[in-house]
Amino acid sequence: MTETPPALTVENVTVDYDRHRAIDDLSLEINTGEIIGIIGPNGAGKTSFIKALCGHIKLDSGRFAFNGTIIKPRASRQSKIGLVPQDIGLYSHMTARENLLIFAKIMGIKGRRARAEAAAKSLAAVEMDHKSEALISELSGGMKRRINIAAAIMHSPPILILDEPTAGVDIPARDTVHRLARTISDNGTAVLLITHELEQAEALCDKLLILANGKKLAFDTPTAVLSKAYGNAREIMARFSTPPQGETLEALRPYKFTQAELPTVWTAMTNASQVADVSAFMASLRGGSALLREISVRRPGLTHLMHYIEKHGQLPHFESKAA
Repeated sequence: MTETPPALTVENVTVDYDRHRAIDDLSLEINTGEIIGIIGPNGAGKTSFIKALCGHIKLDSGRFAFNGTIIKPRASRQSKIGLVPQDIGLYSHMTARENLLIFAKIMGIKGRRARAEAAAKSLAAVEMDHKSEALISELSGGMKRRINIAAAIMHSPPILILDEPTAGVDIPARDTVHRLARTISDNGTAVLLITHELEQAEALCDKLLILANGKKLAFDTPTAVLSKAYGNAREIMARFSTPPQGETLEALRPYKFTQAELPTVWTAMTNASQVADVSAFMASLRGGSALLREISVRRPGLTHLMHYIEKHGQLPHFESKAA
């Protein structure tokens, strides 16, 4: 039985901008039907990777292969890739169906009947067939996103790129977009999801590609990435009604608490076997305990990981230390 080749092979890809290395010797394989979350700090190389994949910038070295076939540097990738840009790319004065008919022609779908069938099928796939005759200007942001996705999948590309597809939409619309991404991947399309929605990426993606300074820090399942970074560590989070001061602040120091995203939120790392120290910490607050609104213990997630990468440019390797 012949083994199915990867939907996308990235082999030693390097991209330089003048003296800046945007992508540094990147290699990986993405299989059919996988959702790959591409995350990293600003300037990590996410946009450069997508531009290189789409053929919009020149490679200094390396190559791409789609379904085992190497793509030539100047060759069109239109039939291989569906791109949903961060900005809505639709004609607001036209209906959803009219937009898709135009994009079908751009995508090279020949014949009016074939274009009409592709438009209808794509609208149904994103659950927007009931809005086919609605003007784009009359649709919500989430609905426009779904129409954008429909436009990108009309030619049945093996790879779909979603570039921040939930930017500017509400939570229900965000959840719908992510559910559609899973449905599309289940139908055999490899989905590349560039996102800052870290909790959603952790729950949705089959694998994560984490970039920093153009380098691949990790390419694995969310569970494997977090396990490698944190092992058996736990994050302790303390939330106060007002920023801790005086005796309360001093009580935090032995447990190596540091301020998190807000001055009222403080976190510390410990080994799972040392979680009982939380009780000792609470007792040590004495009079300051009235300021404590919440304390929780959890496994470190992607949010904690990204804060670390933004500061250090690399993955953490946690080692437990007694307080």
